[in-house]
Amino acid sequence: MPQENTDQSTMTTTKIIKAPKVSFIVAALLPDLGIGNQGQLPWALKQEMKYFRKITTNTIEQGKRNAVVMGRKTYMSIPEKFRPLKDRFNIVLTRNIPALKEEMKEELAQHKDNLFLSDSLPKTIEALKETDKVEEIYIIGGAEVYNQLMKKHEDMIDAIYLTEITHNDKIDTDTYFLFDKNLWIKCDTEKLKKVLESKGLHEEFEVEGNIENNFHFDFTLWEKNL
Repeated sequence: MPQENTDQSTMTTTKIIKAPKVSFIVAALLPDLGIGNQGQLPWALKQEMKYFRKITTNTIEQGKRNAVVMGRKTYMSIPEKFRPLKDRFNIVLTRNIPALKEEMKEELAQHKDNLFLSDSLPKTIEALKETDKVEEIYIIGGAEVYNQLMKKHEDMIDAIYLTEITHNDKIDTDTYFLFDKNLWIKCDTEKLKKVLESKGLHEEFEVEGNIENNFHFDFTLWEKNL
C-alpha cells in the first residue's frame, strides 16, 4: 500500500478521489434497521456471515483484492485469531493514529502488507486507488462509521449491500443504520444475482427467503436513486 511518507502503517494522502467502487455492507433488523445491541450483534447467522466473508473477499479480476474499512471498535471486536480479515486489505479508521498505532504496534508489524490505519475515508480511497490492486472498497462498520460517512460523504458511496432481517418476536436494538431511502433504490433481485455470479457465488446463496435461528433474511443491493 503506497503512502506519501515512509510510515507503512498510516495513510497520509490528502486528495479526494472517488475510486474504486465504494460499498457499504451491513445487516439490519427491519423496520428500524437496528444493527446492534449493547455492542453485540443481536443475532448469530452463519449463512449471513458466510455471505459477508465471500462478498468482501471474492473478486472478479484475478490478482486484485478487496479492501475492508472499519472503525477501531469494529476491528477490536473481531477475535484476534481472525484479524486482520484474511485475503483483504484491512483499514482501521481512528481519530488518533499515534495512540492506536502504539496499541497495535505488534499487530501492524506482523501484518504490514494488509493492515493499515487511517484518519479519514477520503485519504483511504486515494491510497487504495494508487495501488492499482484493489477491486472494491467495503465499509463494514460500526454504526458510527456507517452513519458519519453516510451523512458527510454519501456522494462517495456507490452501493449498499443490505441484509434485511426480520423476526416474529421483538428483538432489542440500540444502534441503527441511518440512510435516506429517498436517495437510494433497491435493485431487483436479478441484479444482485448477477453480481454474485460475477464473483462465482451464484450457487452458494439464495438471495431471498433465508431462515436461520427463527430469523428470516434477504440479501439486497441498493444503488443511488439518480
